[in-house]
Amino acid sequence: MIDGTLPGYWKSWQASFTVTNSTRAKPLVDVTPAGVVAAVTGETALPNGETALRQRVLQGGCRVLDGMIASTDSAAKSLLIWNGTQLTKQADMGTASFATTATITRSAGSFLTDGWKIGDSVMPFDATTDANNGVMSVIIGVVAGTLTVNGTPFTTEAMPAGSRLCRVTRQTQKAVPANSGNADSTPAVSLLGGAQDPALDTSGRSIGANDMIIVSLVAAASAVPAQIMVTANSGLY
Repeated sequence: MIDGTLPGYWKSWQASFTVTNSTRAKPLVDVTPAGVVAAVTGETALPNGETALRQRVLQGGCRVLDGMIASTDSAAKSLLIWNGTQLTKQADMGTASFATTATITRSAGSFLTDGWKIGDSVMPFDATTDANNGVMSVIIGVVAGTLTVNGTPFTTEAMPAGSRLCRVTRQTQKAVPANSGNADSTPAVSLLGGAQDPALDTSGRSIGANDMIIVSLVAAASAVPAQIMVTANSGLY
């Protein structure tokens, strides 16, 4: 990539919801770490004495350019859009678990060092038990080895490899009319912009390497085959 300040590698993202998902959230645009993109097939070195192809280096993060929300549900629904940041990965926690229905514990590292604070909202992802994934909880206690949340939202279990904890804040809520994008007279809903999020109408949205866009339903979808589908298109930095 010649100009590292501009997106130069494209990715499409999808998340879908049925009645089984209830109101649990899913990552739509996930973390986009730095990396190196493989050379384009058939590419050759530039004719200036180079002996090898230049590497396309991604610095991490992306710019979300557009996206849509469509529905096959005969009832209107509302979609919540969350800002997320991946703060804690299981790989850095030693032995980690949902120790009780209100606590997450670790044997290595520190929730304080990771940046967690009382009043933050936390969402776990990639847990073994699906009921633990995408559930938003408010943190009421933080020490190095334990996060304590309000209520009893968790199912006790060990956190598996690849699981993570994300800090989230609400971005906006969007109405999704019945059969949006699935009927001639009802268009799909734009993911960005609109009356509730006017700043993103034309500018798109940039997020960092550890940041995410997360989506959830306010109320569960109707019975299958009803489905709410969300897409996003981004350029990676």
